[in-house]
Amino acid sequence: MRKQSEKIMAVGLAGVMTAVLLAGCATKATPENLLRDMEKNSDEVESTLMNFKMNMAMSDDSDDVNFGMDMDLEATKEPEASHGKGTVSMNMMGMNFDVPTEMYSVIEDDEYVTYTLMEDMWTREVSDEEDVTGEMDSMAESMAEYADQFTLAEELVTVNDQECFELTGELDGDIFGEIIQPDLIDSLTGYGIDEDLMSDMVFPCTIDIYRDSILPARVYFDMADAFASLLQDAGVTVSECYVDVTFMEYDSVGEITVPEEAVSEAANTTNDEFDLSSGDSEPYESNVTPAEPAETNDALGDSWDSYTVQINDTVVTLPCTAAELEAAGVKLDSEYTPEDYVVNAGDYELAWFEDTSGDSIMVGMINTGSEPAAIKDCQVGSISADAWNLTNGSLKVIFPGGIQIGSTEADLLAAYGEPDDSYEDEEYGNSYFWYGDEAYISSCNASVTADTGLVDSISLDCER
Repeated sequence: MRKQSEKIMAVGLAGVMTAVLLAGCATKATPENLLRDMEKNSDEVESTLMNFKMNMAMSDDSDDVNFGMDMDLEATKEPEASHGKGTVSMNMMGMNFDVPTEMYSVIEDDEYVTYTLMEDMWTREVSDEEDVTGEMDSMAESMAEYADQFTLAEELVTVNDQECFELTGELDGDIFGEIIQPDLIDSLTGYGIDEDLMSDMVFPCTIDIYRDSILPARVYFDMADAFASLLQDAGVTVSECYVDVTFMEYDSVGEITVPEEAVSEAANTTNDEFDLSSGDSEPYESNVTPAEPAETNDALGDSWDSYTVQINDTVVTLPCTAAELEAAGVKLDSEYTPEDYVVNAGDYELAWFEDTSGDSIMVGMINTGSEPAAIKDCQVGSISADAWNLTNGSLKVIFPGGIQIGSTEADLLAAYGEPDDSYEDEEYGNSYFWYGDEAYISSCNASVTADTGLVDSISLDCER
């Protein structure tokens, strides 16, 4: 959550900075004078309203991953503040996540403070003012250096229903990294791409400039080719990767004020819960305790690809129906997902099923039919359990081989065998992945904490 707020804040500041970079000219337009004069015009800009889009689609031999963000952003210069609202989306292993997100970035007591709302929870984080101002200065200097590498299109283009000059060229990874570095770099470290390597990369860039005001209309970065060449050796294909910022209006934003609700709720939430990357934070400690020996039903399979899950004393086999889950003692959490929520044909939605004490499992509901259907009538394709949603001890969830939350890493690997993929981390624990027959989508994944060596989450998926 901290990383998301960092990126959104950086984008908002980048939007303000870009407005300081482009300005008007009375002579023949060239890349040099468009970029040179931008500072003069934009000195008078007090606020900016923009839309930020980012999308990255990758695939390897076993999975497709798509990460996206679509945010409407507004920013003011005096006082320096920004507000963003939109959606962060993730599509991975057949599961779709669309998370509504909102943020406010303001100055409080000479500190940059960001309030972020995700999953109905406000958090507050203080940023380093020197780091923020340093990034803005770096962007301004670097963009000016690249003026001779841009080409001005012969024809005007249309953005936001207005005529625009269009510059095309290339910018190096340092400039690009100032805009979207926090989340993207973290997501790529597993593929061998770090900040130093990225600084040597080159990204095609398009800058559209409003003809009348000589202010930025749109900035577009195409990163697909740069990342595709680097990830090729890792067996990863990049089909799409871009950042697209459209500047909709100038000097139309009123005062940006953080809602009292955000301030009060964030005061009761410590960022230490979410900031696992901070060097100053305490080592991550889980709350997973060793599981009691599992009392299993004879119908529960031994191997993960039996696709069986025991809920309380009842065993279900994936895929199954919502009625089968309810018969096992859990009910759809209709406050999170109404029973009449419509799932389009072929789509996949997540829901929670809980017992009377509030313990719950996450379930993937698939509409395998040819027409839209209510979520309660969809097929259950996956069941996931984790330590954070089984805190009361009232709901018993046992996976094949007797594996449950609190099982040991050794027992997990003994039951399921050599994983098809794994990710090991000394600080936060290990994750293991098993994949089934290609005739249908099936998989199992589990994570183990570093401090206890116990399973803290496990998921089983079977979509026939």
